[in-house]
Amino acid sequence: MVDDEEEIFITDVIEHCIKKKNFSCAYIQKTFEMPYPLAARVIEACEEMGIIKEGKNGQEYISPDEWKKNYEKYIKTLIKKNLF
Repeated sequence: MVDDEEEIFITDVIEHCIKKKNFSCAYIQKTFEMPYPLAARVIEACEEMGIIKEGKNGQEYISPDEWKKNYEKYIKTLIKKNLF
């Protein structure tokens, strides 16, 4: 399980990626100095939660407001995925 400092970090990573509209492993690795396997797990969890969706023009993302509105639901999924 991720320790207390990192659990805030994971949610910060997700929130940042939503704002920047960039959920690629390379971006997460470079921006947050995160190992590839963990970046991939974050992206996989975001896909399962519907944060990342396939749209007409490629990937689409929820809005920052939607992230805040459903924050508790997302945290439950992160806990199940051992990311929180």
